[in-house]
Amino acid sequence: MPESTVTTRNLVDTDVGPLRRFTGILANMPTEKRVFGEGSNSRETIQVQLNFKDIEVQEATEPYHFPIFTIRLSLSNRKKSRWGAFGESYNQIVDQHYVAAQLDPTKPEYVKSTERMDLEDSIGKRLGIVLADGEDGRPPQTLLYDGRSQVERPTSCWQVYSVQDIGVAGTTTSAIDIAMDLLNHKSLAEFNIAALKNPTIRGDIALLQAISKPVSADDSFSNTMVASGIFTKDGDGVYHRVT
Repeated sequence: MPESTVTTRNLVDTDVGPLRRFTGILANMPTEKRVFGEGSNSRETIQVQLNFKDIEVQEATEPYHFPIFTIRLSLSNRKKSRWGAFGESYNQIVDQHYVAAQLDPTKPEYVKSTERMDLEDSIGKRLGIVLADGEDGRPPQTLLYDGRSQVERPTSCWQVYSVQDIGVAGTTTSAIDIAMDLLNHKSLAEFNIAALKNPTIRGDIALLQAISKPVSADDSFSNTMVASGIFTKDGDGVYHRVT
């Protein structure tokens, strides 16, 4: 065995593969029942297989040249589980782009958590994924419940740090900024579809009205972007942000 393969660094709680930070398009997420143990000690669980394609590796413990990667997690309704840590990290990103009234249960605009964006809504989108292991500047381990020892202990787990067309963990992006990001490299028809799906844009009535105006209106969102010099429009009707 080569000496370079013997190391006390980058140790993890379980075999998670060589990737530590990457982006990839969530292709699908099938589930299957798994049984662990035997007899009276057996337990059944449902595992979800998060299949990513078009991988862009950002950090890895060894070269990874494959275009796909799979994360397997046991489904759980516990926040302090690997699935809970993954789900909460995703929810924090997509929830930050609802307006305040949509997150306030005392307001008529309140959107219940069960009616907000869920992971299945991100199939086909590029997600940023990181292993929270506290190594090399990555997020710290998460305190999770260990069913075998029945105590909570720091655990390395996968987390989402970005969602395409939505945002990045720890940031708050305005509806205008989101709209400009969505307009870039899109035709007006493509932009309108993407913009109307975004909860932050839908919560900004003035912006929504500007986007919904006909292309002939000088004060439509797209025309305003071009007139102000922020965007150009090419011969194919595709908008490009001026850099």
